[in-house]
Amino acid sequence: MTVEEDQARFLRCVGEPTRLQILKLLAEGEMCVGKLASVLNKEQSLISHHLRAFKECNIVKDRQEAQKVYYKLTDDRLASLIIESEALMIRLSPCKCQEVNYEGERNQGSGEREICPDS
Repeated sequence: MTVEEDQARFLRCVGEPTRLQILKLLAEGEMCVGKLASVLNKEQSLISHHLRAFKECNIVKDRQEAQKVYYKLTDDRLASLIIESEALMIRLSPCKCQEVNYEGERNQGSGEREICPDS
């Protein structure tokens, strides 16, 4: 696998709003699933699903302490990447890709040509 293919896989893995929220929280430090779910107001099962995907991509690592599992980023540069990408998105004009939503369905009636590919 090439570096570019690895990068594409990484970007697909993190390229979802809830996953970005999780990474922003983990950029602040280690957290357990319950805390992440509480802060994000999401089901623990959904957070666990996302964390499993992150583990498969070597983005987070976990440790067990009694009944809780704590997660943290595998590399401090990931925190910088998330913070810097957010700052970049604020500075750049919004993405014009409005025909594809996060469920992979096309939005109807915008009349714009699709810019971003389906994920």
